[in-house]
Amino acid sequence: MHTVALTVDCKAAHHGRCYTNDIIKLAEKHFVPITWLIHISELDPSANTNLYYKEYFHKIPCWHEIGMNVYFENDRGYVEDPKERGNIINIARDVLKSHRIKPTSFRAGCFALCPTDLAYLEEAGILVDSSSVSGSDYKMFVDWTGGPTDPYHPSYEDVRQPGNSKVLTVPITSADGKYAYLDKGIDEVRTILDQCDEQNVFCIGMRDYMDCVDALDALIVHLRGKNAHFSTLTQVASEHYEHHPR
Repeated sequence: MHTVALTVDCKAAHHGRCYTNDIIKLAEKHFVPITWLIHISELDPSANTNLYYKEYFHKIPCWHEIGMNVYFENDRGYVEDPKERGNIINIARDVLKSHRIKPTSFRAGCFALCPTDLAYLEEAGILVDSSSVSGSDYKMFVDWTGGPTDPYHPSYEDVRQPGNSKVLTVPITSADGKYAYLDKGIDEVRTILDQCDEQNVFCIGMRDYMDCVDALDALIVHLRGKNAHFSTLTQVASEHYEHHPR
């Protein structure tokens, strides 16, 4: 039986459309939890948090999860300095905290997680990361080639290698150069999942400004037919700990 984590990258404040209400209604219809990852960066610390605080947090059931989708960017562009990156992580934590959210899940924007980020994530109380797209050809800022495709604790020296970090990395399910995001369509995602059928955990992404509601509906029905278990990212980490105590 597969465990499935459904995630949404929440960036609708930067776009002219938002499908969050539709995704919430569909999740309630099927009674599946979702991890909502709120976009935050130094360049724009609060636009999406404010949008969700005003419009959606009160609609998202308590059995879902709110996490953070941190973009390492400022007015000078992509941020590489470890201390500046750590500061951005702390900004993200504090912005959500000011809206009464204590996040324990994380995804780096553009999947750009660096080894030096891990200590800052641990200090911020993050338990699970989902930045890896190992198995895909995506290489904008971080090359995930050769990394594990099952959940693992990354190394402080190389996030593609298992190590001793307290943070559990749950890779986005990827195969044949592609990663499983539903805005690409149900057929492509099902093909990826079929190629990864031996994996115990599937992590599937969405974007709140892309209309993937019909694809999500079809995916849930498909996975329910295979007796899949749906979970949030943090619950995946909890279940992993139970089976692999550290």
